[in-house]
Formats: sequence, C-alpha cells, structure tokens
Amino acid sequence: MAFTMARPWKDKKTGKLHLRQRTPSDMGRLRGTFVSLPLGSQIKTVKIGEMVQMSLHTRDASEAKRLHAAADVALRRFWEAHRTGAEISDNFSPESNMGRLPKRTLVAQIDSSMPGGDLLTTDALLERWLDYHADKKAKNTLKRYKASLRSLSAFAGERDVRSLTGDDLHAWAEDRRDRDGVSPRAVNKNDLVAASSMFKWAMDRNGGRVMSTNPATGVRLDEPKIGIKRERTFRPDEIGAILRASLGVERHPRDPSISNAARWCPWLAAYSGARIGELCHLRGSDIWLEEGIPVMHLWKTKTGIPRKVPIHAHLIEQGFLPFARSCGSRPLFYDEARHLSSDTEIYEIRRHPVLRRLKREPAGEPPPDPAGDSCAP
Repeated sequence: MAFTMARPWKDKKTGKLHLRQRTPSDMGRLRGTFVSLPLGSQIKTVKIGEMVQMSLHTRDASEAKRLHAAADVALRRFWEAHRTGAEISDNFSPESNMGRLPKRTLVAQIDSSMPGGDLLTTDALLERWLDYHADKKAKNTLKRYKASLRSLSAFAGERDVRSLTGDDLHAWAEDRRDRDGVSPRAVNKNDLVAASSMFKWAMDRNGGRVMSTNPATGVRLDEPKIGIKRERTFRPDEIGAILRASLGVERHPRDPSISNAARWCPWLAAYSGARIGELCHLRGSDIWLEEGIPVMHLWKTKTGIPRKVPIHAHLIEQGFLPFARSCGSRPLFYDEARHLSSDTEIYEIRRHPVLRRLKREPAGEPPPDPAGDSCAP
C-alpha cells in the first residue's frame, strides 16, 4: 500500500506555503492549546485547532518542502508523545544527518494556574481592562481595541495570560495576517498596540500588577513596502463632485436624517474644516447667533475640547439656518430613537448609507427650494 507524503499547503490569496495538518481525532483535548514547532533556525508557537497551520514564510517550493519536512516530523512526534506519555524529543530533523536545533522542549502549554494566584485568562483580563476604561477612553477606541483583544483571547484560549511570551504574541500576529487576512500594517498599528496597552495596564497599580512583563514589547510583523499611488487628500475635482452630488440628494422615505447628513455634512466640512464625526453630533440647539454672527457649537470633538465655528455665508444662502431651526433641539443628522442605543459611533452609523446615497445621486443643480429640508419625518 502506498502512502502519500505530506506536502506544503499553498494559500491562494498570498501564494505562501504552509504546514497544514489536521488534528488527530484522539488529540481533541489539546485543541485551544499551543505547540512549538521548528521553522528553519527559529521556533514558532502555533495554536492547535481543528487544523494545525503554520506559515513557512516562503513561496519557493523547494525551500518550503525542506521547512515543512522538519515541522511535520516534529508535529507527528508531538502527537505520538501525547499518546504514549513519552518525553518529547528536541531533535526536529526528519533525517539524522540534518543536525539539531537549539534545545527546546516541545509542549502543549496547558496552564491550570500560575504561581501566586488563580488562573487568569486573557478574556478575564480583557473584561477587567474594559471595566476600568469604560469612562476613561473614547467609545470608538474601546470598540477598536476590544475587537483586537477578543481575537487574542480566542487565540490564547484558557491559557493563563501571565504565561504568554513574545513568541506567542508573534504567533497571534501571524495568525491575524495569514488566517484572518489582516494587513501587517493593521496588525502592528491596531492589534499589537491594543495588546501592549492592556498588558502595560496589567503591570501597573491600576491593573493590580497582575503581570510582571509585557509580552507584546518588541513584537512586530515585517511590513512589505507599498508604493504610494496618490495623495491621501481629495483632489479639487473630487471635492467638486462630492459637493455637487450632495445638492441633488433626495429625501429618504423612512429616515430623513440620512438624506440630511448627505445633503449638509459635506458642505459643512468643506467650509469649516470640521471632521465628519464632529458634525454628525450637531443638534438644532447647537446653532445660534453670537454678536449677530451665525455659529455652530461643536461639542463632540476629537480633542475633547468644544469649539465654535462661524457658519459660512454660502451655507446660509443654501438654507442651512432654516433647516437647523426646523429641528428644534433635536439632532440634525441622526435619529435618537434609532441610534442612541447603539455602541457604534454616530458618524460610523452614518458613513455607509451617506456614501451610498452620494454615489447614486447625479451631480446637479441645487433643488428648487433649498430651505425646504427639515427634520420632520
């Protein structure tokens, strides 16, 4: 009977080759734990799930075959050692003449407790961190960090967070890139920053000093150099296209605040320099006359410092003031009944529907009665 030799698995999206081995049915108890495997001269920590998958960090078939052979042998020995209770060898070579890597015991790291305290999972630490920062960080920051840290929690499973190492954090970062499709830049800028922030807090007085080290320190994925194809700012013709499209926005039949946001927010941003996220929070009561000059009071700002901005004459000419008065003290660009119960920032709720409406509106002339916009449903 002929047996098929295990081969590297190719990721169709990235073209990179991987070790990919199904977890044996009798090893199900190890799912959610970790195994360390050789990758050239390095040791990589990989989470055991339905599959054990590790990037070989190459697209070269011959190099991948060599790396795969050593890792595959090590993983098969790992399974066998857990079946028999034998000591797990540190000789990772598929053939005896391939040499040995620096001594390191391969273990599935299953932690029931740590010295000086009960088991503290990543998820438990995350809940403590979220509770402490609930009124100290911006809602959007908490939402962004929470998504990253939930991923780390799922990766670490029931393992004690205090046993995590830099290799484990790097393995998680690679998993985010290779399995979840997150760009290396986003992993570095978002995921690892969030993890480092939580661990740093866990090391200080406010976090109870439950950790003595920050395993995310110095962990970073290599970022491929990407050529910048264009400037980040809008070009004059693009600005014109957006503003012209906003003039032709039709009233939304069920939620007029969507069409109001699409109609006015681009113009308010263009004339005031305010961020869309700041403008979306405006209420009718935030628009008033000050020494005869119409102003808008931006109370929800990125810096946390409210500011007043004069309203441009062209906005007055278009009928912005009558529109604002029609809203009374209500929000101009969102429906309180629909949106205040959401954890999502108002500008995020508005972003996609507004973009959809602007994209389908032909660039046109102002409507016959620009002052006819109102908050009324």
